[in-house]
Amino acid sequence: MNLQKKNYEIITDELRRIIEAGLIKPGEKLDTIDQLAAQYRVGRSTVREALSHLKALGLVESRQGGGTYVKKPGLEPLAVLESLQNSNAELSQVLQTRKILEVGAAELAAKHRTAEDVEELGKIIGQMRDAVGNEEISRIYDTNFHLTIAKASGNAILKTMMMHISAAMFRTIKDSRKLRLYSGKDTAVKLFGEHMKLFEAIRDRDSKLAAVTMAKHLAQVENALYPVIRGDME
Repeated sequence: MNLQKKNYEIITDELRRIIEAGLIKPGEKLDTIDQLAAQYRVGRSTVREALSHLKALGLVESRQGGGTYVKKPGLEPLAVLESLQNSNAELSQVLQTRKILEVGAAELAAKHRTAEDVEELGKIIGQMRDAVGNEEISRIYDTNFHLTIAKASGNAILKTMMMHISAAMFRTIKDSRKLRLYSGKDTAVKLFGEHMKLFEAIRDRDSKLAAVTMAKHLAQVENALYPVIRGDME
């Protein structure tokens, strides 16, 4: 056990190894939060953070009626996903894909979101607000917020495509946040504000504003990552 890691990271790594080893099959339900907390001797909030991280990586999903389940593997070859996560040159392709998918997802979410979608997005916004200044947790909530917008679009194919690139997307979010937050907590508050505006547009069913807000947000991500991308491509 690596004592340098935080408890939620240790649990995330352990559950990821179990899933990747096939000890819990796709479609099978994980133990409850209470059971995992007792097993690892940690608080329930620590287990929730670990599950949020696994969700951001596209390994598990929450289902209506309760419970967390192992996701079925996507159709994309693993090598492609690994290249998307590890190559800065491929990072530009992830950003292009995100712009194509997420601007439309935000517009559709504003048109088709249900009360349950608004509640779920609002819950994540609350988590993001409470986590301002805690970057390790913020990047996880950030990823889950974008995935939940795709879910709220009401388009099952779009949701599947977004989940399929979630691991690569997590890297763009992690790296862009790291580069944007160099100036400290004030920048973190500004970044939260961008997500809050996006949530409000979707909540208020303003599809045009939702699309514009998402486009501006992703432009900021692209601007932050441009030096990284250019450094790999030159």
